[in-house]
Amino acid sequence: MVKGAGYGTRLQRDLKASEEYNHLLGVPKALLPLGNRDALITHWVELFEAHGVTAENDIFVVTNGQCYESFKLWANLHRIPLNHIVSDGTETNETRLGAVPDILFGINHFELNQSDVLVVGGDTLFLHDFSLDNFLKNFDTNNDSCLVTAYQVPDQDVQKFGIIETDPQGIITSFLEKPDPSATKSRSACPCFYLFHHNAIPLIEEFVNMCKESNAPKEAYDATGKCLAYLYPRFQVSTFPISGRIDVGGLQSYIDANKYFEKK
Repeated sequence: MVKGAGYGTRLQRDLKASEEYNHLLGVPKALLPLGNRDALITHWVELFEAHGVTAENDIFVVTNGQCYESFKLWANLHRIPLNHIVSDGTETNETRLGAVPDILFGINHFELNQSDVLVVGGDTLFLHDFSLDNFLKNFDTNNDSCLVTAYQVPDQDVQKFGIIETDPQGIITSFLEKPDPSATKSRSACPCFYLFHHNAIPLIEEFVNMCKESNAPKEAYDATGKCLAYLYPRFQVSTFPISGRIDVGGLQSYIDANKYFEKK
Protein backbone atom coordinates (compact mmCIF):
# COMPACT_ATOMS: atom_id res chain seq x y z
CA MET A 1 0.00 0.00 0.00
CA VAL A 2 1.51 3.29 -1.14
CA LYS A 3 0.99 6.32 1.07
CA GLY A 4 0.32 9.31 -1.18
CA ALA A 5 -1.97 11.53 0.89
CA GLY A 6 0.53 14.22 1.83
CA TYR A 7 0.32 17.70 0.33
CA GLY A 8 4.04 18.31 -0.29
CA THR A 9 3.87 21.93 0.83
CA ARG A 10 7.64 22.49 0.78
CA LEU A 11 7.99 21.13 -2.74
CA GLN A 12 5.02 23.18 -3.96
CA ARG A 13 6.63 26.35 -2.58
CA ASP A 14 9.88 25.50 -4.37
CA LEU A 15 8.09 24.78 -7.65
CA LYS A 16 6.19 28.05 -7.50
CA ALA A 17 9.48 29.92 -7.26
CA SER A 18 11.14 27.99 -10.12
CA GLU A 19 10.75 29.04 -13.75
CA GLU A 20 12.21 25.75 -14.97
CA TYR A 21 10.04 23.43 -12.90
CA ASN A 22 6.85 25.36 -12.18
CA HIS A 23 5.02 23.26 -14.78
CA LEU A 24 5.01 20.56 -12.08
CA LEU A 25 2.95 22.68 -9.69
CA GLY A 26 0.11 20.64 -8.25
CA VAL A 27 1.64 17.27 -9.15
CA PRO A 28 1.74 14.94 -6.10
CA LYS A 29 5.22 13.78 -5.14
CA ALA A 30 4.41 10.16 -5.98
CA LEU A 31 3.36 11.19 -9.49
CA LEU A 32 6.38 13.35 -10.34
CA PRO A 33 8.07 12.12 -13.54
CA LEU A 34 11.32 10.54 -12.45
CA GLY A 35 14.20 8.79 -14.18
CA ASN A 36 12.55 8.05 -17.54
CA ARG A 37 9.35 6.86 -15.88
CA ASP A 38 6.06 8.72 -15.90
CA ALA A 39 5.98 8.82 -12.09
CA LEU A 40 8.03 8.05 -9.00
CA ILE A 41 5.44 5.49 -7.94
CA THR A 42 5.85 3.63 -11.24
CA HIS A 43 9.33 2.56 -10.12
CA TRP A 44 7.71 0.75 -7.19
CA VAL A 45 5.02 -0.82 -9.36
CA GLU A 46 7.62 -2.21 -11.76
CA LEU A 47 9.71 -3.57 -8.89
CA PHE A 48 6.72 -5.17 -7.18
CA GLU A 49 5.42 -6.74 -10.38
CA ALA A 50 8.87 -8.20 -11.09
CA HIS A 51 8.50 -10.07 -7.79
CA GLY A 52 4.98 -11.36 -8.27
CA VAL A 53 3.12 -8.52 -6.56
CA THR A 54 0.49 -7.77 -9.17
CA ALA A 55 -1.03 -4.38 -9.89
CA GLU A 56 -4.43 -5.98 -10.44
CA ASN A 57 -4.58 -7.67 -7.04
CA ASP A 58 -2.00 -6.39 -4.60
CA ILE A 59 -1.17 -2.69 -5.07
CA PHE A 60 -3.24 -0.05 -3.31
CA VAL A 61 -2.87 3.72 -2.95
CA VAL A 62 -4.19 6.11 -0.31
CA THR A 63 -4.29 9.72 -1.47
CA ASN A 64 -6.27 12.87 -0.69
CA GLY A 65 -9.21 14.56 -2.36
CA GLN A 66 -7.01 17.12 -4.07
CA CYS A 67 -4.88 14.48 -5.83
CA TYR A 68 -7.44 11.72 -6.28
CA GLU A 69 -8.23 12.37 -9.95
CA SER A 70 -4.53 12.52 -10.84
CA PHE A 71 -3.91 9.14 -9.23
CA LYS A 72 -6.88 7.65 -11.08
CA LEU A 73 -5.44 8.82 -14.41
CA TRP A 74 -2.10 7.27 -13.50
CA ALA A 75 -3.78 4.02 -12.37
CA ASN A 76 -5.51 3.65 -15.73
CA LEU A 77 -2.12 3.65 -17.45
CA HIS A 78 -0.79 0.85 -15.24
CA ARG A 79 -3.71 -1.60 -15.08
CA ILE A 80 -4.42 -0.77 -11.46
CA PRO A 81 -8.14 -1.06 -10.68
CA LEU A 82 -9.66 2.29 -9.78
CA ASN A 83 -11.12 0.76 -6.64
CA HIS A 84 -7.52 0.26 -5.48
CA ILE A 85 -7.15 4.05 -5.29
CA VAL A 86 -8.91 5.82 -2.43
CA SER A 87 -9.13 9.39 -1.21
CA ASP A 88 -9.02 10.01 2.52
CA GLY A 89 -11.55 12.80 1.97
CA THR A 90 -9.31 15.73 2.88
CA GLU A 91 -8.75 18.70 0.57
CA THR A 92 -6.08 20.79 2.32
CA ASN A 93 -2.87 20.36 4.26
CA GLU A 94 -4.57 21.88 7.29
CA THR A 95 -7.30 19.22 7.31
CA ARG A 96 -5.03 16.24 6.50
CA LEU A 97 -5.63 13.10 8.53
CA GLY A 98 -1.96 12.56 9.33
CA ALA A 99 0.43 9.83 8.25
CA VAL A 100 -0.57 7.08 10.67
CA PRO A 101 -4.36 7.63 10.42
CA ASP A 102 -3.96 7.43 6.64
CA ILE A 103 -2.28 4.03 7.00
CA LEU A 104 -5.13 2.83 9.20
CA PHE A 105 -7.70 4.35 6.84
CA GLY A 106 -6.23 2.46 3.90
CA ILE A 107 -6.01 -0.85 5.77
CA ASN A 108 -9.65 -0.58 6.82
CA HIS A 109 -10.92 0.67 3.47
CA PHE A 110 -9.19 -2.05 1.46
CA GLU A 111 -10.03 -4.69 4.10
CA LEU A 112 -6.41 -5.66 4.67
CA ASN A 113 -6.85 -6.22 8.41
CA GLN A 114 -6.08 -9.94 8.15
CA SER A 115 -3.17 -9.51 5.74
CA ASP A 116 0.51 -8.74 6.05
CA VAL A 117 0.73 -5.17 4.73
CA LEU A 118 3.73 -3.41 3.20
CA VAL A 119 3.40 0.37 3.58
CA VAL A 120 5.59 2.47 1.28
CA GLY A 121 6.09 6.22 1.49
CA GLY A 122 5.08 7.77 -1.83
CA ASP A 123 7.99 10.21 -1.77
CA THR A 124 10.70 7.59 -1.26
CA LEU A 125 12.77 5.29 -3.47
CA PHE A 126 15.71 3.04 -2.63
CA LEU A 127 19.08 2.85 -4.32
CA HIS A 128 19.65 0.49 -7.23
CA ASP A 129 21.21 -2.24 -5.10
CA PHE A 130 18.08 -2.77 -2.99
CA SER A 131 16.85 -6.37 -3.18
CA LEU A 132 13.11 -6.72 -2.67
CA ASP A 133 13.55 -10.47 -3.05
CA ASN A 134 15.92 -10.65 -0.07
CA PHE A 135 13.68 -8.34 1.94
CA LEU A 136 10.65 -10.58 1.42
CA LYS A 137 12.66 -13.73 2.12
CA ASN A 138 13.82 -12.16 5.38
CA PHE A 139 10.21 -11.52 6.37
CA ASP A 140 9.21 -15.08 5.52
CA THR A 141 12.10 -16.45 7.59
CA ASN A 142 11.11 -14.35 10.62
CA ASN A 143 7.37 -14.64 10.17
CA ASP A 144 6.50 -13.66 13.74
CA SER A 145 7.95 -10.17 13.27
CA CYS A 146 7.31 -6.94 11.41
CA LEU A 147 10.15 -5.89 9.12
CA VAL A 148 11.50 -2.42 8.33
CA THR A 149 14.54 -1.13 6.47
CA ALA A 150 17.45 0.77 7.99
CA TYR A 151 20.45 2.61 6.58
CA GLN A 152 23.34 4.59 8.03
CA VAL A 153 23.38 8.39 8.09
CA PRO A 154 26.27 10.75 8.94
CA ASP A 155 26.37 12.58 12.25
CA GLN A 156 25.15 15.86 10.76
CA ASP A 157 21.96 14.20 9.47
CA VAL A 158 20.90 12.39 12.64
CA GLN A 159 18.59 15.24 13.67
CA LYS A 160 16.71 15.00 10.36
CA PHE A 161 15.44 11.43 10.78
CA GLY A 162 13.85 8.90 13.06
CA ILE A 163 16.74 6.85 14.45
CA ILE A 164 16.41 3.27 15.63
CA GLU A 165 18.55 1.30 18.06
CA THR A 166 18.70 -2.47 17.72
CA ASP A 167 20.04 -5.53 19.51
CA PRO A 168 22.74 -7.73 17.89
CA GLN A 169 20.02 -9.63 15.99
CA GLY A 170 18.73 -6.43 14.40
CA ILE A 171 15.54 -6.25 16.46
CA ILE A 172 14.46 -2.72 17.35
CA THR A 173 14.98 -1.81 21.01
CA SER A 174 14.47 1.95 20.78
CA PHE A 175 13.14 4.63 18.45
CA LEU A 176 14.28 8.25 18.68
CA GLU A 177 12.55 10.97 16.67
CA LYS A 178 15.18 13.33 15.20
CA PRO A 179 17.55 13.08 18.19
CA ASP A 180 20.66 15.08 18.90
CA PRO A 181 23.68 13.02 17.71
CA SER A 182 24.97 12.94 21.28
CA ALA A 183 21.79 11.21 22.49
CA THR A 184 22.57 7.90 20.77
CA LYS A 185 25.44 5.97 19.24
CA SER A 186 23.11 4.67 16.55
CA ARG A 187 23.14 6.20 13.08
CA SER A 188 20.41 3.92 11.68
CA ALA A 189 17.63 5.83 9.97
CA CYS A 190 14.37 4.03 9.23
CA PRO A 191 12.37 5.19 6.17
CA CYS A 192 8.69 4.49 5.58
CA PHE A 193 8.96 1.00 4.14
CA TYR A 194 7.19 -1.04 6.80
CA LEU A 195 6.04 -4.62 6.37
CA PHE A 196 3.44 -5.08 9.09
CA HIS A 197 2.72 -8.61 10.28
CA HIS A 198 -1.04 -9.16 10.23
CA ASN A 199 -1.05 -9.73 13.99
CA ALA A 200 0.42 -6.25 14.49
CA ILE A 201 -2.32 -4.46 12.54
CA PRO A 202 -4.60 -4.01 15.61
CA LEU A 203 -1.80 -2.06 17.31
CA ILE A 204 -1.95 0.59 14.59
CA GLU A 205 -5.61 1.16 15.37
CA GLU A 206 -4.85 1.08 19.08
CA PHE A 207 -2.23 3.82 18.62
CA VAL A 208 -4.51 6.06 16.55
CA ASN A 209 -7.40 5.64 18.99
CA MET A 210 -5.13 6.43 21.93
CA CYS A 211 -3.98 9.66 20.26
CA LYS A 212 -7.52 10.75 19.46
CA GLU A 213 -8.93 9.88 22.89
CA SER A 214 -6.19 11.90 24.57
CA ASN A 215 -6.72 14.84 22.17
CA ALA A 216 -3.09 14.58 21.15
CA PRO A 217 -1.88 17.20 18.65
CA LYS A 218 -1.61 16.10 15.03
CA GLU A 219 2.18 16.03 15.38
CA ALA A 220 1.77 12.98 17.63
CA TYR A 221 0.63 10.83 14.70
CA ASP A 222 1.64 12.74 11.58
CA ALA A 223 4.92 10.86 11.10
CA THR A 224 5.03 7.15 10.42
CA GLY A 225 7.86 6.76 12.92
CA LYS A 226 5.44 7.65 15.71
CA CYS A 227 3.57 4.44 14.97
CA LEU A 228 6.83 2.48 14.92
CA ALA A 229 7.76 3.92 18.32
CA TYR A 230 4.45 2.66 19.71
CA LEU A 231 4.72 -0.69 17.98
CA TYR A 232 8.19 -2.01 18.82
CA PRO A 233 7.71 -2.45 22.61
CA ARG A 234 4.50 -4.41 21.92
CA PHE A 235 5.40 -6.43 18.83
CA GLN A 236 8.76 -7.54 17.52
CA VAL A 237 10.12 -5.35 14.72
CA SER A 238 13.16 -6.61 12.82
CA THR A 239 15.40 -4.59 10.52
CA PHE A 240 16.72 -5.17 7.02
CA PRO A 241 19.85 -3.16 6.13
CA ILE A 242 19.90 -1.11 2.93
CA SER A 243 22.59 1.15 1.49
CA GLY A 244 20.46 4.28 1.34
CA ARG A 245 17.34 5.92 0.01
CA ILE A 246 16.16 8.75 -2.21
CA ASP A 247 13.69 11.06 -0.52
CA VAL A 248 11.84 13.78 -2.43
CA GLY A 249 11.31 16.65 -0.03
CA GLY A 250 12.02 19.93 -1.78
CA LEU A 251 12.90 20.76 -5.38
CA GLN A 252 16.64 20.13 -5.09
CA SER A 253 16.07 16.63 -3.74
CA TYR A 254 13.74 15.96 -6.68
CA ILE A 255 16.38 17.17 -9.15
CA ASP A 256 19.00 14.96 -7.49
CA ALA A 257 16.65 11.96 -7.51
CA ASN A 258 15.90 12.47 -11.19
CA LYS A 259 19.60 12.54 -12.06
CA TYR A 260 20.25 9.39 -10.04
CA PHE A 261 17.53 7.35 -11.70
CA GLU A 262 18.33 8.61 -15.18
CA LYS A 263 21.74 6.93 -14.83
CA LYS A 264 20.27 3.45 -14.61
